[in-house]
Amino acid sequence: MLIHGNAGASVEGIWFPYLRRELEALGHQVVAETFPDPIKGRMRYWLPYLTDVIRPDENTVIVGHSSGALTAFRYAETAPLLGTFAVAGHHTDCGFELERRSGFFDRPWDWEAIRANQRFIAQFHSKDDPWVPFEVAEELHGLTGSEFTVMDGMGHFGSYDQQMETFPELLDAIRLRLDSPLTWQEDR
Repeated sequence: MLIHGNAGASVEGIWFPYLRRELEALGHQVVAETFPDPIKGRMRYWLPYLTDVIRPDENTVIVGHSSGALTAFRYAETAPLLGTFAVAGHHTDCGFELERRSGFFDRPWDWEAIRANQRFIAQFHSKDDPWVPFEVAEELHGLTGSEFTVMDGMGHFGSYDQQMETFPELLDAIRLRLDSPLTWQEDR
C-alpha cells in the first residue's frame, strides 16, 4: 500500500510509479490510490478511507510518504499491519499550520500499540529535509524503535520542486524485508 503526502501530492508523482512498477514486477500486489482531500490531508478523511475502503490487514505493508506515514501510524494504533516504511515521516506538526489543522496531532500517539501491531517499522529520512527537521526524525526513531536509514541530499524525497523519479534504496529495503521471515523484534 502506497500512501502519498498532503499539499496536493498523489501516487502519480515522484517515485511512486517507479516503486509500484518494480514491486508488481516482483509479483507483489500494490494498492496505490490518491486519497481524498489531498491538499489538506486531514485525518478525518484519510483514516476512514484507509480503514473502510482500502482495508489493510496483518499482511499489508504501508509505504507512507510524509503525511502518509502519519496515516499508517494512526491506523496501527488500533489494527495490525505487517509493517510500515515511513519516508520523511514525522509525529509533530513541524510548525506548519496545514499540518496542525490536519487532525493527526489532536491526541497523543499510542507508540506502544503502534509498535505492537506490526512486525517492523523502517524509516528513511534525509538530513536536508526542508519540511521535517532531522531532529523530529530522530525523535520518531526513538519513539518507534524503527530501522533508521539516514540519507543526505534527498530533501523531502521528491516533494514540491525536487525531481525524484526513482528510489532504489527504498525498493531494496522493501525487497529485503518482504523476503525475510524474521520479525522486527528478532532482528534487533
